[in-house]
Amino acid sequence: MASITLTGNFDPMRQSLQRVADIGREPQAVLQAVGHIVLNSTRDRIRRQVQPDGSPFEPLNPVYALTKEGPGILRGPDFQTGLYGSLTARATGNVLRWGSNKVYARVHQFGAVIQPKNGRHLSFEMGGNLFHVDSVFVPARPYLAFTTQDREDMVVELEGFLERAMRPK
Repeated sequence: MASITLTGNFDPMRQSLQRVADIGREPQAVLQAVGHIVLNSTRDRIRRQVQPDGSPFEPLNPVYALTKEGPGILRGPDFQTGLYGSLTARATGNVLRWGSNKVYARVHQFGAVIQPKNGRHLSFEMGGNLFHVDSVFVPARPYLAFTTQDREDMVVELEGFLERAMRPK
């Protein structure tokens, strides 16, 4: 059997491996960086008015679109309000959560049929007209997803963390 024996100070290698292991034990910094990636990706899709698969959002009801505050779908009058302005990403321990705390966020992601809770009809004003209807259908306009591009960007980010961890200090 052939062998090689190495001698000397292996502290720099041991320290680098320790920093790599620390990333796995405490991934919050990496997850926060990934959160920034998916948050920007989600915002970009809303700006471009497309779903995670690249297809366009379902158009707004034309009557609603006449009086909607602000341009576009999932946005208010500016990029600070509406669902767009409520998007956040937060890493805690080994968990990353991103999305919106708006009560209507789930409706836009998955779609919904809204029915009256009390009474026989939903009553609302839209486009200057008063409506009384049995239900309202809101089509799904998915905006949250972890796309192939997000995965690729995440790998690049993780490689950067590992590269920095491996550098001798």
